[in-house]
Amino acid sequence: MDRELLRVKMLDSFTIAWKDRAVGDTNGHSKMVWLLLAYLICARGRAVSAEELASLLWQDGGKSANPRNAMKTTFFRARTALDRLWEGAGHQLILRLNEGYAWNSAIPLELDLDRFRQLCAAKGPDRRSALEQAVRLYGEGFIPKLQDNAWAAEQAGALRALYLRAVHALLALLEGRGGWEEAAALCAAALVQDPLNEELYRRRMSALMELGRSRAAAQVFEDMNQVFLAKTGGIPGEAAQALYRQAVSDVNDRRVPAAALLEQLNEEAAPGAFFCDYDVFRALYRLQVRDAARTGEEVSLAVLTLTDQQDGELGRRSLELAMGNLRQLAQGLLRQGDAMAKCSLDQYVLLLPRSGFESSRMVCQRIRKAFLRQYPHTPAKLRITVCPVNAKDPGPGKTGK
Repeated sequence: MDRELLRVKMLDSFTIAWKDRAVGDTNGHSKMVWLLLAYLICARGRAVSAEELASLLWQDGGKSANPRNAMKTTFFRARTALDRLWEGAGHQLILRLNEGYAWNSAIPLELDLDRFRQLCAAKGPDRRSALEQAVRLYGEGFIPKLQDNAWAAEQAGALRALYLRAVHALLALLEGRGGWEEAAALCAAALVQDPLNEELYRRRMSALMELGRSRAAAQVFEDMNQVFLAKTGGIPGEAAQALYRQAVSDVNDRRVPAAALLEQLNEEAAPGAFFCDYDVFRALYRLQVRDAARTGEEVSLAVLTLTDQQDGELGRRSLELAMGNLRQLAQGLLRQGDAMAKCSLDQYVLLLPRSGFESSRMVCQRIRKAFLRQYPHTPAKLRITVCPVNAKDPGPGKTGK
């Protein structure tokens, strides 16, 4: 071969290119082949023992009936893949040494990971341009097809952290010069990589509000609220909620005719309880407690919790199915004046106006019986707590199960 550079790409996908030829993780070989090649390239400059490679390739502790032959087969397939670049490339690029195996560092190589790190570390007047290049280069991160491997996942985590630092640095530069459109788009792209990053949501909301798109900013919060509930069982912090209130206020501050307001606020007739986001539920609760303090009527809260039969946590798929079934059933059994919200991964909270402790407990027992009757083979166990609300002191009073 001549001395033309090998071009290796590990961000977004894995390809090794030389001149006009390329091989990569779309060429049909098993994941072990590409994992082996990626590891050797990242470890270039040192010999890797057979034991180290075996630990990499069979990370779950599983053993081949003939581990020596299994390793030989993986190396044969890797070298065969590399031979598509030029004749004999496999043996020229992967060297067998007394200490183990090594990637031939004497053959010039250009690796996108090196370029990415250089761009992220850039300083001076060209920093913004460098960070923009780094963000584009990152794509979907380190070899997505290998993420079920512990080593690959560790590499991906470190690179993702570097990417997010670059994103926040670039956001500061964009916001400083009023580049709100670019900032909003950058936040949206980065949230795909880190969907629980509350700061990115807040900065996206702020950028949209600077652009006069308060309704879109409010929608960002509502989407965030759903993601947090689904993945963590929690809700966004006060800073995000304050931005949301400001966005909603901006939308509502525009002068609207009374007839149009009535049309916007009307709800199509629907049986059963009103289901809403938890932040809306909290506002309804506070309003109901105020009204109860004025009228003297009783109000109760009820919490519905799903566990396994031993009061432990349900598996994810079982929990999602059981929570969907419980919502549909409970919502239909409650009154139109009641409210219901998801407050954690495995819990719903109910607001029961004009309902005391005993009557609320009876309602919840009906829900429990109907759940057991309708889903007799479910692995889920339904636990219920009823809390009568003291209207003079909004904290819960006695509880019952």
